[in-house]
Amino acid sequence: MKNFLLLLFFTFSNILLSQTEPKTFKDKYQEFDYYAKPSPNNTLSAYFKSQLDPSLFETFKYSDTASKKKRVFVHFELNNENKPIKIVITSPYIELNLRIKSILENYGFEKFNIPEKNPLNQYRLQILSFENDKTIINCSTNIVYDQFPVFEGCDSITSYSKMESCINNKLEEHIVKNLSPKAIEYAKILGKINLKPNFLITEKGTIEKIKCKTPSDSLTKELIRVISLFPVAKTPPLRNGKPTRLFFTGSVSLIIDTTNDTYVEDVIKSKDSTLNPNGELALHFKNFITEEQISKFPFLKFPDKIRISFSISKKGKLNNLKASSRSEILNKKLIEIFNKFPFEKLNIKSTNILESYSYTIFTVEYNNKIVIQCNDKPNVFLTPCYDKYCEKSDSPEELKKCFNESISSYIVKNINREIINDTKIVGDIITYCAFSVAADGKIKVLKVQAPNPIIANELEEILKKHPKIYKPAYYNGVAIGFAYRIPVVLQSNSYIPTDSSKSTINTYGRSN
Repeated sequence: MKNFLLLLFFTFSNILLSQTEPKTFKDKYQEFDYYAKPSPNNTLSAYFKSQLDPSLFETFKYSDTASKKKRVFVHFELNNENKPIKIVITSPYIELNLRIKSILENYGFEKFNIPEKNPLNQYRLQILSFENDKTIINCSTNIVYDQFPVFEGCDSITSYSKMESCINNKLEEHIVKNLSPKAIEYAKILGKINLKPNFLITEKGTIEKIKCKTPSDSLTKELIRVISLFPVAKTPPLRNGKPTRLFFTGSVSLIIDTTNDTYVEDVIKSKDSTLNPNGELALHFKNFITEEQISKFPFLKFPDKIRISFSISKKGKLNNLKASSRSEILNKKLIEIFNKFPFEKLNIKSTNILESYSYTIFTVEYNNKIVIQCNDKPNVFLTPCYDKYCEKSDSPEELKKCFNESISSYIVKNINREIINDTKIVGDIITYCAFSVAADGKIKVLKVQAPNPIIANELEEILKKHPKIYKPAYYNGVAIGFAYRIPVVLQSNSYIPTDSSKSTINTYGRSN
């Protein structure tokens, strides 16, 4: 009988222990689904199906490749009166986002029965997800709410956003206090550096899986060592009141200071070996202006590099000279001095009216120290040339304009007008196309921003089918890839070109 009772006691104890063990998840998406219980058949999904036009999401293109990540969420916080604030919808489409927000406001946030109303929480709802090769309305049944971990010194924080800032500040203080001066010296760093460390905060409040890029491998290793010593959180990150894992990305700015003049000189010399403080152009500038005089001009801050750029006219004259400082007076002075330097000493081997030339004149180093140092040969840039017609341009500026207008014209000519006319947007539809032209002239689409996925997908497909560009960009005689982001303005119902776009359609982008 005693043995039976003992066995029963152990069995009962094991049952109790298994009930109190924390639930584990393979990733954050499985954890979200566990709490949110999204369903295409719940009350919220039914309401969205009656209000949201399927054309706004059926052709949604996701940046993530994994199906579980193809979702659209709504994030928000609560103020002290329990009203939703900082509402964010995670789709890239303005028209879709505005419609989702409007539907939620009409539905009423009070219907969500939020179990814990706390300004320290961020609340999350799923609206759309990618299921069986298509995007569907698949709303959360329950609200999911997240809370940042609480580290020493952040106990009195009263909102979700401020808690994130507090963690970041404590991380920055910890790094400044513990970073090895020898590691900094070995990396040859001065002035301000901005870092974005990323790491996992576990259910126990400890730090794992630290990643960070710095100017040198040695400094990266040192930074990872320091962050690994960050104190354990007093309260771990929470999801729906239960300990969870959280990936945190910090934003840390470090100011590296020194009184060692030799170290400062070593750092300056290590930055750019092509700059020469004793070359003919540098000495020419030193004859007319001193580094001390330059330092008195405003807006000069480490690590600026002030350049003069220009093109060359058909008559072989310097054209469109520009200096890159933010002081008009200083720019005028620099151009005036540059114009006194003999053209034949500029080491320009061949001239092309479509090329842009540039020289560094001085750099702003640590402690805003001015160093007059110039490259002995110009850096030469040639923007991509769209076609043979654009090649007849008279200047780099005209060549660039011809390229941009030719791309816009190509899109306008090839777009499906029914897609534009079917949109509910009235008037101008402003879109942005980001793409690169590779060294072989091929176009690669990087990102298209448009009010809805239908228009975005249409523009993307048009750019993908674009033939090779006539000539790619060149830098110092070598073909290079070059990225663009240009606006393309469409007009719904009836597209009426402006005067400038009329001339574009009639000239640029035509076949040769």
